[in-house]
Amino acid sequence: MLRKLRVAAALASLCSAFAVAAPQTVPVYDSTQIALDSYTVVKRMGVSEWRSAFRLSGFGDEQTARDALLADAARLGADGVINLHCLGQTDGIFSSAGYYCYGNAIKLNARAPSVAGEQR
Repeated sequence: MLRKLRVAAALASLCSAFAVAAPQTVPVYDSTQIALDSYTVVKRMGVSEWRSAFRLSGFGDEQTARDALLADAARLGADGVINLHCLGQTDGIFSSAGYYCYGNAIKLNARAPSVAGEQR
């Protein structure tokens, strides 16, 4: 009995060591909310590599695709994402079926005015 308890405790400890924390995300801005000269594009997310002309990573649903893009932007150190668009892929021939998103990861300029409107 004591041995089973020790094994269970070891497994619980191991599982907690590999627990995935909730990904950090960044705000999404509409192109009408922020002035063009108040930010710098860090990276064009989702379509910046040459491979995107032939194959895009698909996700099971739109929210998962959106969360993945926002988490990638946060890892880059971006302050937000602008022009975020999510699409469903219908062909399985040239690209994987599912949803994908693209947008611009941005860094706000130091002298950037406050963002108009609500962040969504």
